[in-house]
Amino acid sequence: MKKRMKTAVIAIAFFTAFAATAQAQEYDTGIGVNLGADMGIGFKRFLTERSAIEAQFGYNLGCDGVMLSAVYQYHVPLATGFSLYAGGGLNIGALHLGKHQDADFAIGLDPTVGFEYKFADAPIALAVDYKPNINFTPHSQWDLAAFKIRYTF
Repeated sequence: MKKRMKTAVIAIAFFTAFAATAQAQEYDTGIGVNLGADMGIGFKRFLTERSAIEAQFGYNLGCDGVMLSAVYQYHVPLATGFSLYAGGGLNIGALHLGKHQDADFAIGLDPTVGFEYKFADAPIALAVDYKPNINFTPHSQWDLAAFKIRYTF
């Protein structure tokens, strides 16, 4: 019991210290790379202080295909420079592009939830999110998490 309490106190102290040292610095646009099941590029544009759109084009490693998606995100600030976002959008692409099989057309919904941190003194933002492809075609993908690095301006 004491060990759990000590771990909880250390975790709270770490989070509080992290939140206290973070600096706010907003950005309008970000261009970057996505690392995960969908390897590719992304473009993010804030429409208001809390809402953004993000377009992504990537190669899906698990299904050997290409996907294009566009999602709306609503950001909730948790600490200075650190936010939670959630939203959704649409995807379209072609999966199973191997030499010995027919490609499958894919179109569907992309619910999204993630965290983003914008460095105060550098034009860099880091994000991690979960964005499954819930396709209307036979192949949905539920294991699409990504780490993103963006140059912001």
